[in-house]
Amino acid sequence: MKRLIAGSVFVLLLVVGALGAVGYAKYRQIQAAGAMPPPPEMPVAVATMTATDLPYRRNSVVIGTVLAPQSVMLRNELTGVLTEVAVKPGDSVHRGDVLFKFDTDLESADLKSAVATRQLAEDALARNQRLKQSGAGSEQLLEEATANLARSVAENERLEALIKKKTLTAPFDARVGLFDLHPGQYLAAGSEITELSGVADYLNIDFAMPQSVAATVGVGDAIELLLPPAPQPLQSNIVAVDASANLQSRSLMARARLDNPPTTLHPGDSVKVRIPYGPNVPAVTVASTAVRRGPTGTSVFVAVETNGQLRAESRSAVVLGSDGSRTWIAEGIAAGDTVITDGSFKVSEGRLLAPGDTP
Repeated sequence: MKRLIAGSVFVLLLVVGALGAVGYAKYRQIQAAGAMPPPPEMPVAVATMTATDLPYRRNSVVIGTVLAPQSVMLRNELTGVLTEVAVKPGDSVHRGDVLFKFDTDLESADLKSAVATRQLAEDALARNQRLKQSGAGSEQLLEEATANLARSVAENERLEALIKKKTLTAPFDARVGLFDLHPGQYLAAGSEITELSGVADYLNIDFAMPQSVAATVGVGDAIELLLPPAPQPLQSNIVAVDASANLQSRSLMARARLDNPPTTLHPGDSVKVRIPYGPNVPAVTVASTAVRRGPTGTSVFVAVETNGQLRAESRSAVVLGSDGSRTWIAEGIAAGDTVITDGSFKVSEGRLLAPGDTP
């Protein structure tokens, strides 16, 4: 029994001794690690730019509608049966081109009769004039013959006008809209046939301006059209402003003219219209990627030199506006500041920087 107890005590002492040796070794390792110098600070690679002075002008973005210079819904003035369709949907036509013809058989027959009647009336008038000159005719018969000829001429002109109205021609150079008409179709008077959109080297853009904007904008002022495929906004000018504001929205309609429009723009399209208004405000511009927004507000990181090293410094900024690629700042950044653009999300206050080329 005594031997068993002595053996157990010996084993326990061996275990305690081993644990003590391991603990001492760890303690020495910790002391050695604490005595080593800290690792070198790794800089963050970023791209920078120099903030520049550029005045800012407030702007409002609204939705505008593209309109053709001339546009009309073609309708038939008289009832009739369609006999000829001279165009196809989407065709380009010139002023005076024949588009559609309606049946004129009855009017043509009536015109032949009216022409014969007119000839008789002319002969009767000539005969009565000769009789009157010879003294054998009366003034009353001459007046009746004159009136009959006038009525006959008027009837001829009426029938010719009816026949002309049954041939629809293009009132201006235009592009034909969609339609589904075929010879033999009967159309009541006033039926919608197709829309004609005028073809020209410009398009009109109609848009509504808020009351606050309309107060400082007028005819001749420049606007910008924002079309997603275009790399830059299209420049245009206001050519007309409505005489009165809308009673419900209090907005004022205006029209701009876009010369040489892109082929992708069609009448009826909607476009974004950016309207600059008001005076210029002093500001500096930076790349929009440099602006960081968070719960505490808007800030921009700048690269400042500290003890010969470039470090990040966060500055609160007052943003006036942006055009997508550039942002205008009124306060917080000054012209000449080196602003961190690409990579600003990786930096924090005081972080060592390895900037790239400054544009």
